[in-house]
Amino acid sequence: MDARLAILLVLFLAAAASSPLASAQLDREFYKTSCPDAEKVIFDVVQKRFKADASIAAGLLRLVFHDCFANGCDASILIDPLSNQASEKEAGPNVSVRGYDVIEEIKTELEKKCPGVVSCADIVTTSARDAVRLTGGPAYEVPMGRRDSLTSNREDADNLPGPDIAVPKLIDEFTKQGFTLEEMVVMLAGGHSIGICRCFFIEADAAPIDPDFRKNISSACDGKDSGNVPMDFLSPNTFDSSYFGLALAKKMPLTIDRLLGMDSKTEPVLKAMEAKPTDFVPLFAKAMEKLSVLKVITGKDGEIRKTCSEFNTAPASGGSSVIRVSSLNPEDQLLGGLPQPGGRKAGGPVDPAVDAPLSPSELEAKRLKNEGKIANTNADEAAAKVLGGVVVNDGGVIQPPKVVPLIGEEPKKDAGVPAAGQVPEIGKAVGIEESKMVAPGNKILGDEPGSKLPGPEEVKPGPKLRGAGL
Repeated sequence: MDARLAILLVLFLAAAASSPLASAQLDREFYKTSCPDAEKVIFDVVQKRFKADASIAAGLLRLVFHDCFANGCDASILIDPLSNQASEKEAGPNVSVRGYDVIEEIKTELEKKCPGVVSCADIVTTSARDAVRLTGGPAYEVPMGRRDSLTSNREDADNLPGPDIAVPKLIDEFTKQGFTLEEMVVMLAGGHSIGICRCFFIEADAAPIDPDFRKNISSACDGKDSGNVPMDFLSPNTFDSSYFGLALAKKMPLTIDRLLGMDSKTEPVLKAMEAKPTDFVPLFAKAMEKLSVLKVITGKDGEIRKTCSEFNTAPASGGSSVIRVSSLNPEDQLLGGLPQPGGRKAGGPVDPAVDAPLSPSELEAKRLKNEGKIANTNADEAAAKVLGGVVVNDGGVIQPPKVVPLIGEEPKKDAGVPAAGQVPEIGKAVGIEESKMVAPGNKILGDEPGSKLPGPEEVKPGPKLRGAGL
């Protein structure tokens, strides 16, 4: 063999070995001997939470998008910020992400059965797959063997695409991650076919919108940023292809979805999917399989965390594999820049009284505290940068119809199905009660005796809906 050819071959093999996909030592049966019940444990917890609140499915699907798109599927989004250090969870686009408590519950159960074996990264990707399955979507393949990151940098998540991003820019962002135009469209369609959208992220004037749909949106939101509407009014908790027709008809709440139905590059893809909806599910499954192996950590790199929200060993300040230090910690921001005592700094001594494993209730309290803290310090950024803009309400606002028969159950035969092409008014989507259309604590239209929801002709002009403007 020519010496130059041999050198080129060696260089090619070295490059292939160092690429994320080539080096990914993932296997469908990775836990076959070390934790044979791993997938069953994950599914059981997701199914339990889905039965209690179907909106968690959209939350888990959005969680995996935000984790993988920032710096690969490595569970870096799960790390809690410390008193003097920021993490991905603190980034504006991630403030409203939900599902952390589900991941921690799964991890707690797995640690009882197989301590230190199943990674949080595998839990995130697999729970999203199971959530899609429970809403009627495909049970696509998710090979196992990911390891958890040793870093969580806010900067990696600060520039995730927002709900009013221009289509060319969105295409560029997906292309950088290795996705085709068609894969981008089906991933957005799948993510926006379930769940709800907070009124705060709706900007009706940013792109053409169906007039009657706009009236319904205005009526439901009525100037309340905390209100919410279904992403898909035909089937808000069912994974299906109705997204394409709604986007083309300009009957989607988010700007980006309406823009996709008008752009010269994406409109033909949406029309093709609407004309042949059977193509959607396999294409979505393929795209999600591709997403689930994006820049994964395998082999001896990274770690298997004991608690998904914390590194196993407190990172030393100033090191290369640590959370980057914030310019101002969250407590200082909340209190006008005044330094506050308390809290162990990264790399400090471990105090058994402080660092003992937390119970599920303590983990939930900690999550809520961090969520409130982050929301207060980053509200403006959250408005500008939320991937897809879908915000799933913690109160379980939407009560779902039975979508797919769960284990040991029969499907309901009396579930109403709208006629093809019919778009119910907000508050009258399939399986949703009118009184469930606003977040808990808000005044509910139609809740008083003898009252009813106003029709479009009764809606008074209100203030312009505030969106997630950059």
